[in-house]
Order: sequence, then C-alpha cells, then structure tokens
Amino acid sequence: MRTNNTCIRTLLFHILFWVVYTLIFTFVEGGYQNQFREAFLIEVAHTPVRFAVIYFNYFFLLPKYLEKARYIEYLGFTLLTLFVGSLAQRYLMGAYFNPIIFPDWHNTGTFAFFRVLQAGIIIASPLIFIIGFTVISRWVSLSKQTADLEKEKKQAELQLLKNQLNPHFFFNTLNNLFGLAQEKSDLTERVILKLSDLMSYVLYETDQTFVSLNREIAYIKNYIELEKIRYGDRFTCNFSLSGNVTNKKIPPMLFLPFVENAFKHGINQESKDTWINIQVNISDEKITFELENSLPKVPSIRTEESNLKGGIGIRNVRRRLELLYLENFVLDTYLNQKSYRALVEIPVINQNMI
Repeated sequence: MRTNNTCIRTLLFHILFWVVYTLIFTFVEGGYQNQFREAFLIEVAHTPVRFAVIYFNYFFLLPKYLEKARYIEYLGFTLLTLFVGSLAQRYLMGAYFNPIIFPDWHNTGTFAFFRVLQAGIIIASPLIFIIGFTVISRWVSLSKQTADLEKEKKQAELQLLKNQLNPHFFFNTLNNLFGLAQEKSDLTERVILKLSDLMSYVLYETDQTFVSLNREIAYIKNYIELEKIRYGDRFTCNFSLSGNVTNKKIPPMLFLPFVENAFKHGINQESKDTWINIQVNISDEKITFELENSLPKVPSIRTEESNLKGGIGIRNVRRRLELLYLENFVLDTYLNQKSYRALVEIPVINQNMI
C-alpha cells in the first residue's frame, strides 16, 4: 500500500511540475509580443524530446550510474543524451513544428551551434530540477531508513540488556532465599511475599524505555527491606532523597545493580559494622544517584576489584546509559581499602518530554 501511494504521489508531482513549468515558460516567452498561443505551442512541441531525454535519464541513467556512484559515466551519458536530444529537437522544430506554428517560417540555421546549444539548455533546465529533486528525495528517504534501522537496533539492544538484567536480579534474590531456607528461617515466607511484589514490578512495569522515578525509588526501598529481612542488624543502611520526584522518568532498574553490588560485596556474616549510604538528589536539570558501602575487613572474603567495578549489572548500566543518553551522563566508581562508591548523573526527563 505504501509503495502504491508513493508511486501515485510521484506521478502527481511530475504532472504538476510539467503543467506549472509549461505555463510559466508560456507566459515568459509569449509576454514579449503577446504571442501566448505560439509560445504555448512551442512548449508543447518541445515536450516529446524533453520527455525522452529526461525520463531516459530518470529511469535508466540515474539508477544504473548515479545511484551506484559511477559519476563520470553518468555525466558522460547525460551530456551525450542532451546532445542527441538537442539535434533531434532542432530537426523536429525546423522540419515540422515551426512551419505549422509560424506560417512565414523560413528554415535557416537549423543545426547552427547556438541553436543546438539553446535547445540543449531548454532540455537541461527541467532535467536538472527533476533529477536534483529526485536525488534529494531519495537521500532523505535513505537517511530516514538508516535512522529507523539504527533506532530499531538500539531498541533491540536495550531490550536485550533489560532481559539480561532481570535474570541477574532474580538469581541474586533466589540466592538470598536459599540462604534463608538453609537457616530454616521463619522469615522465608515474608521474603517470598516481598519478592512477589518486586517480580510484579520487574515483569509488568519495566518493559518501557522509561519508568516513573517514584516507582523506581519505591522498588529500591522494597529491595532494601528484603535484604534487611535476610541480614537483620548486621548492617546499617541510610537512604536519603531530596528534590521533587513527580513526573520524572528514568530507565527501569538503572540504580538497582549498584544496590545489589553493595549487598553482595559489602555485607558479610562475620561483621556487624558494615554500612550502605544511598543519596538521590533531583534538581531541575539532573538526577544524581550516589551510593557508598563499606568493604569487609577480612582479606579472605574481600571481593576482587574487577568484580566490584565491572560486574554484569554495572557493565549493563553503562551500556544502557550510552544508548539512551549518548555522552550526556556520568558514571564513576571509586574503590579504596575501606569502601566502594558509585556516582551516576543523568539529565532530567519529564513526563511531558516522552
């Protein structure tokens, strides 16, 4: 259907172009001596050769040479067809059309250089316009197709990244459940209920490119509560939020990998003085997420630096940020002997911007 509509629009454009072109030159040429009838007939007489040269170029030379970047061949054949067309035009005008249009016509200088050059210019002027318009139109269409393909590729990669992230989250949470089950903890039932709420969000609300910041923060808080059930008083977690979260949008599960990272690598069974500090600041221009967590003091259970800085979740976040924000974001991680810190800054996206 789209192809048919495109063909119809192209046909209508060409018809409209020739009608307007003929009328303009009729009034321009006929206005000198009020010979509009003669000027119109001359324009009509020029039409057969014009059509032959222009549409030979349009349907044959353009796709065969110009669109394949064979520019020299295209130019050579175009000049050749213009020359042949000019000779044919001069012959037809001198032998047939001029005697009919002008009864007193005397056939002199039919193939004079100036006359042939003039005929070539008459043919070339609409040719330049039509071919130029066609080339620009096809370039715009190709650019749009390329942009659409790039967008589809980007969306597919984003979806793949999100699909990778969801199993990663559930794997970590099931590990938590396994630990509670081993301990025969009475908290297992509460954890399962909390997990069902989290799963509902992940499965049914994170299929969009952007989600509500308010829901994402609520999700993180629920995750922290889930971990508190498991670890009890073996750690302290401070969560602070400043700014207006209303109508703000962010990519789903963007900050969660850092929170998971903090619990996975920062909390241990032997120590009770471990901590996690999370700050989320929202201004008019940007959203800043900052997380810092303590690291285990026992060397045997310290996590490798490569795992802290480049786990699956963190690499996933960086790639998603690159796809969504290009270079307009900050993602930094810092590691020392006592703590690990992550900083993320992204532009504010409001509900009305999507």
